[in-house]
Amino acid sequence: MTDGEETIVKIEEIKTLSGNIATVTGNIYAWNQKGGIVASSTRNITGVYDLSGGTWERTASYVANGHENLQEYGASVAYNGDILKEMSTKYTMVYPHDSTVDNNTKEDTEENLNAASNANYAKNLKIYGDAIRETSETGTGTSSWQEDYSDYVALYNPFMIRGGDLWNNSHTGRLSFHYSKTRGRYNDGFRPVVVPTL
Repeated sequence: MTDGEETIVKIEEIKTLSGNIATVTGNIYAWNQKGGIVASSTRNITGVYDLSGGTWERTASYVANGHENLQEYGASVAYNGDILKEMSTKYTMVYPHDSTVDNNTKEDTEENLNAASNANYAKNLKIYGDAIRETSETGTGTSSWQEDYSDYVALYNPFMIRGGDLWNNSHTGRLSFHYSKTRGRYNDGFRPVVVPTL
C-alpha cells in the first residue's frame, strides 16, 4: 500500500469512529473526541496539547491552620523561627481557612479533610489570579477545567501542589490543584519563578 492509499484508509477509519474509542490499528481518535483536539488547552485545533502528567509541582502556598505538618514539612516556608506566618508575603501565599472546620481539634480523617477542603475553598471566593476560582467549581473532586483535580488545602494536607503526575491520568493538568503534606517524593518537583520588578 502506498502512503497516499494509507492516508485514505486512515481517514475512512476516523469517519467511522463514535464515542471516545480508538481504532484497533494506529490508535486514531476523531478530532472532536477526548483523545483528539478536544484534549488541547483551548479545546480546539489551535491549543497546546499534552499538558497533563509529568510531576506534581510544590508551591509556596498553604493554609496557616496550625497543623503539625506545617512545621514538619514546611518550616522554611511557613515559619519565621517558631512563629507561624499567617499572612502572605512576596514569596508565599497564605490562603484563608475556615477555623471552625479546619483546626487542630479535628481528627485526621478523609471525611474531615473533605469537609475542611470545601469550607476553605468557600473562604477563597474573593481571591483571583491563581487559576483556582477562575477554573474550578468545588474544593474537592475533579471540578477544574477538563475534569482536573480540585482538592483545596486543609487539615493535615496544608500545602498546595499543582499539575499532577502520569499516574493521575486525565485529572492532571496545568489547572489542577491538590492538597499535600509536601514531603519529598519521587513524583514531586518544583519550578523557580523569577518576576521582574519595576
